Amino acid sequence: MKQLAIIALILCITNNFAVEGYQDIYLDREQTIRVHSIFCGKNLNTLNGLKPSYVYTNTEHIEKGTYYLSSAYGNFSYTFNPISGKSPKMLLARGVLSGGKTKKEDMVKELCIVGKFKGLPKALADKIDVIVLKADDPKWSLLMKQLAFFGKPAFAKGVYKDNRTSQSHDAYDQQVHDANQAYLKKLESFFTEKVSKVAKRIPAKLKKAIRYAHQEDGFLKTKKYRIINKPAVWTATSEKRYEDKLRSQANEKAWDKVIQENFDWLFQLTGKSNKLKSTQIKKLGPVEWNARAMQQIVTVSADFVDGKSLELDFVVRSAKVDAELFDSLDFIKKKSEAARTTLIASQRKVRPIIALPKTNKVKAYDPTSKVNIFFSDFRSKKLGDTYRVK
Repeated sequence: MKQLAIIALILCITNNFAVEGYQDIYLDREQTIRVHSIFCGKNLNTLNGLKPSYVYTNTEHIEKGTYYLSSAYGNFSYTFNPISGKSPKMLLARGVLSGGKTKKEDMVKELCIVGKFKGLPKALADKIDVIVLKADDPKWSLLMKQLAFFGKPAFAKGVYKDNRTSQSHDAYDQQVHDANQAYLKKLESFFTEKVSKVAKRIPAKLKKAIRYAHQEDGFLKTKKYRIINKPAVWTATSEKRYEDKLRSQANEKAWDKVIQENFDWLFQLTGKSNKLKSTQIKKLGPVEWNARAMQQIVTVSADFVDGKSLELDFVVRSAKVDAELFDSLDFIKKKSEAARTTLIASQRKVRPIIALPKTNKVKAYDPTSKVNIFFSDFRSKKLGDTYRVK
């Protein structure tokens, strides 16, 4: 009987109502907000077909006008209009626009039960309610977050975050960015400490490499390679061993050629008869970032008796660091907002504020090679690039 009473109340408007566009309505965070739990459907003949909905207002009742909302599925709007002869506190016509549509003819028209009235089934009436949120209610943010699944209200055109939350999120994201920058600066400080230790060893290594070049220059003229005989009996195993020996010897000859070319490169610049007087660090360059790794140039010179000086720029590098440390503030904000609004619980994690490293675990990789190929990296460069003769 109760459902019949409702049908009698609304039957005359079920398929004969209009929804027009009206003024835009936005929320004021600093005023009391009312969250109206209502039920809507294309018609009210079947109560089981009604779907729950939420509308946020600063007024006691839902007003004639357009309310804007945003959800993980996109933005949408509700345009409410009173129904002739019906109380707007109980029934309203609603037009829904979604998917970027803005034209009135694209509206999905619905009827909404927005208030309790006589004859409404208790199970439905109990769900039609208004939650009142004072501006300073400690549960304000929690409740709004819980209701966000049904759509977040607009506080201004295109703005679906209240000013207090925006300020709080902005402040947090700024802290994340500042902490990242401080972390990188601390890494640079640690890296400089490690580089200074590596640099102290390079002059001695350079002296050893020059001494080795004088000692071994021309070794190819006298070096004899062992003769590799073909196997007496050809089998799959003997053939493989024979080919491995040939390959190994070919590699040895190739490396020997590189070693001699390094010697030739050195003596072409300094002269073979020139005697080494000293080696020392000339300067340490600033820390630079390249492809998420730190690098620092250590310039070491070898001074010779005739007054010539060979300067070599050794590049000391670190391991790569986390790419997120280089995120701009704008990118941090975008990622944080995505994490705060995602429907996937496992991804709903906002980046924590990183703490400064307390111990120096930064690695500084020694750029010097083995003594016999010490000058290979420089030999492939041009004069004046990573080496200079004065």
